Amino acid sequence: MAFNVSFIRVCCVLPVLQGVEDRYNITHKDLSIPDSLMLEPMTLIPFSEVAMWLTKIELLTGDSDYMLNIQEYLDIGRFNLPNNWFLATPDLAITFRRVNYAMACFHSGASYYGAQSNKIIKWCYRNDYVSSKAKSHDSLRVALTLLNTCRYFLGADFQPKKVMLSGPSIGQLGVEQAFGCKVTWNAPLTEMWLDIDSLISSEQDFLSSQSTLQQIKKNNSNSISLNQLDSYLNMPQTHDTPKVLYELVNYIRFYGLPTVDSLADLCGFSRQQLQRRLQQNGFSFTELMRYILGNLAINYMLEGRSVSEVSALLGYANVRSFSKSFQRLHRQTPTQYIEKLHQKSPHKRA
Repeated sequence: MAFNVSFIRVCCVLPVLQGVEDRYNITHKDLSIPDSLMLEPMTLIPFSEVAMWLTKIELLTGDSDYMLNIQEYLDIGRFNLPNNWFLATPDLAITFRRVNYAMACFHSGASYYGAQSNKIIKWCYRNDYVSSKAKSHDSLRVALTLLNTCRYFLGADFQPKKVMLSGPSIGQLGVEQAFGCKVTWNAPLTEMWLDIDSLISSEQDFLSSQSTLQQIKKNNSNSISLNQLDSYLNMPQTHDTPKVLYELVNYIRFYGLPTVDSLADLCGFSRQQLQRRLQQNGFSFTELMRYILGNLAINYMLEGRSVSEVSALLGYANVRSFSKSFQRLHRQTPTQYIEKLHQKSPHKRA
């Protein structure tokens, strides 16, 4: 039986959190988000958590229009990808395609795509894993990000033909001023309408400059490591139950050692419901947690982390508890494992 969960990467949420901190002096700590999570931008967050944060930000700021007031931060360039990959293109058309096919690696359960109607291209975003007021904030978040992407290529004066947003209306006048066009709320999905010619005719003068073209060539010639590539491609699908459970437990451990109750709460199940689902999939929680945390520990060790660092990052109360759990799975202590890594490393050989 599948766990129907949507995930989004930390890097996609960071622009919102940074904007809220700078504009309202409300930090991720005020949202009960641990520092360690913010330091791992490729980590997957269940979107139900992000929806909760979006609603809580409105309560803390007392401002239903907060997404409009942080518009300048809603920039896909702030995802901090190697070489600013999404925007390192000569025109909007290539970036348009990159966003549409690559965002599946950053946000599961949501889709970005283009739909053509005569000479109008509708840049669409659909997310069925969010509702109520959070849906409005999420829809506006994405629409403003797409707007800023268009303005990066077409100039600051660019205005779409029409915008359709999901969820109940938020500050209608302010939203229409931000986009410079008519905005319709309670739409089934987020849409930004633009002229099809916009995709192939970038009007910014700097795109024709030699320095900019050279920078694009330089960015496109750089490569990323296999470890980086793996981190971008590890997005689980809803039918891949082991992978979904892996990412849920990985998220929980930022808040402390995962328990049956913390996993059940995150999934919206009772303890008994979760245990039945795990049994139906052939898992026990203890074995599942030991396996997941053991593998996460190895990843951290490969990065050169110490045993005490790894123990804290995985949520263990102390190093001894971590060592005992690791030894049950790998039949050696973390210290022994690290020593073997050093012996195998060519840099450590005499």
